[in-house]
Amino acid sequence: MEFSATLVGIIITLLMLVPVAFLIMNSTGKDNKVKKSVSKLSESNGLNVKTIEVIGNCVIGVDAVSKKLVYTSKRNPSADFKIVNMEDVKDCRAKSIKQSDKTLDWVGLELVEKAGRKEIVFYNEHDDNELAKDAFVCLQDAKRWENTIRPLLKAS
Repeated sequence: MEFSATLVGIIITLLMLVPVAFLIMNSTGKDNKVKKSVSKLSESNGLNVKTIEVIGNCVIGVDAVSKKLVYTSKRNPSADFKIVNMEDVKDCRAKSIKQSDKTLDWVGLELVEKAGRKEIVFYNEHDDNELAKDAFVCLQDAKRWENTIRPLLKAS
């Protein structure tokens, strides 16, 4: 009797853990493929991007030597690939739009250039196709990237 109860417990535990482990391994594999794709695109443009990070649907990286920022979307990395020369950027800041004190609608980086503003979206509440982290985690990531980018600005 005890052996069969233990066996049933093990089977139920495996039925719950195997799909979760599969999802974690699958998403990690996709993130690694996107990072390799962005790395290859950067190298083809003469950049050596060492730090590449996936935040929600955004893939972002920086080449500190040439002072260039690259970013793209996770869904279509080659078509959405963009390079920003940090010498043309006047200011960089983490930006969020609050719905209430406890919820955020939008989180990202805002780059103020001579020609205008660019926004790099880390989290968008209204994008149904986007799989993202928690909005407040994305806000912390945006602040960390702001601190990474600020020393590369021409005014700094």
